[in-house]
Amino acid sequence: MDTQFDAMPDLDELERQGFLLIEGAITPEVAETTQERIARARENGWEDGYNAVGNMWFDTLLDRDEEYFSDFVAHPSVRHLLQGAFGAQCELRSLRCYTNPGRYSQEWHLDFYGYWAERKRSENARYGVQPMAINTSFYLQDNHPGQACLQFVRSGHLRPPPHLDPMDREAFDSWCDSQDLVTLHPKVGDCVMFFSHMPHRGFKLDDDMTRSIVVCHYQVNPMHSGVWHITYPLADQGLFPLTEDTVHAVRQKRRIGPSPA
Repeated sequence: MDTQFDAMPDLDELERQGFLLIEGAITPEVAETTQERIARARENGWEDGYNAVGNMWFDTLLDRDEEYFSDFVAHPSVRHLLQGAFGAQCELRSLRCYTNPGRYSQEWHLDFYGYWAERKRSENARYGVQPMAINTSFYLQDNHPGQACLQFVRSGHLRPPPHLDPMDREAFDSWCDSQDLVTLHPKVGDCVMFFSHMPHRGFKLDDDMTRSIVVCHYQVNPMHSGVWHITYPLADQGLFPLTEDTVHAVRQKRRIGPSPA
């Protein structure tokens, strides 16, 4: 079956609403095991930050626990969508795990704040490539109404929001609150795929529940690891999960380095 054709209806929906809810992307058993891995990371002090809104995050688990967390990269539940959207140019930007052990009320934000500015810059460069980024968020607990949710500004991926350049946090939050909103309640094992420049926020109404997610950020890079070129990149080559058999193979290649031309 043509993977791109198979993904087309979902990608059309992604373009229309800016996000997709993929139910049952991982099993409850995988979700429970992943919670345990994140809890162990927290016990080991591996967190990379814990901010004022109650968000604790881990940026190094793909390095520290590669055998396990590499399974989330181009996961089978989303691989055909990434293939249809980005093809071989799909580069993993990061894998970040979040947990919210206590009170949590996230501010409105974009993951890719620079999207609209970079898009304008690319339009002014004759051979510039338009930027694009997508993330896949795997939910490890039920986010029932009255407990927790994920919200988007409806159609927020189709127009630049105001108050970002320069950043006016209070005005930006007020603008988002005044818009038509979409509220999702992902269940354990669900995945939400969305454009990284779409205004969104997550929050908990039940402070006693633990909310955890695994987020993979992807971006377009036309000079992927499979391009035929006489030289190798100066910097470390990125992870292109759709051009390699496994993430482990890509990471091994990065460690070893390229062979002489």
